[in-house]
Amino acid sequence: MKIKLLLALATCSTLTLLHAQEPTALPSEELSKAVALLMDANKRLGDLPLKLELAPDQATGFKIGEAGALLIPDKRLKSEQPAKGDKAAKKAAKGEATVVGQLWTSKIAPKDKDTVLANDKLRLTKITAGEKEMELAVFALGIERAGKKEFQLAIYGKGSSPVLRVPLTAEKSKGTAPIVMSARKTGDESGVLELRIMGRFKAEIPMGKMAE
Repeated sequence: MKIKLLLALATCSTLTLLHAQEPTALPSEELSKAVALLMDANKRLGDLPLKLELAPDQATGFKIGEAGALLIPDKRLKSEQPAKGDKAAKKAAKGEATVVGQLWTSKIAPKDKDTVLANDKLRLTKITAGEKEMELAVFALGIERAGKKEFQLAIYGKGSSPVLRVPLTAEKSKGTAPIVMSARKTGDESGVLELRIMGRFKAEIPMGKMAE
């Protein structure tokens, strides 16, 4: 009886510790290795719904246990104000047809109306790191107009159309990075990715546990 009680307490403590974990930023060395693997994997993805020009040196990521997310911005995404008379830059700064970048996730996927996207909507690819093989989901991100003054973040998974759209709210933020990603937990198996884009917008992507 005492042994069973100790085992139960140990199991409970492990689960409590797991649930208490918070997202942490990937250390620079771990981030660099992950980005190198993902940039190599890009060569095997074939045609994507958005034409990306990625900036691996600007990547950012986090992990929580075995789950995590890594964002590689598009090199054309700028946070500074466009030069006077530069129509293309002005258009991008207003959020019109702007490519944001590429999001990779492990063990988690976006949620649509409180339901995690089904695997058949995800662009899944296998990555080999040493002796370990992982299946990751990859998404292309872009900004599109949703009204006269409204914009939304289009999230592309499998196929040529967005699998999800989330609203962009106006939020001015300072800093040199064109995009900043952070994460927070909202439950044991749910959370939110926050993206601050071009110092002008904020997007919140609800996330949940990916189906196995």
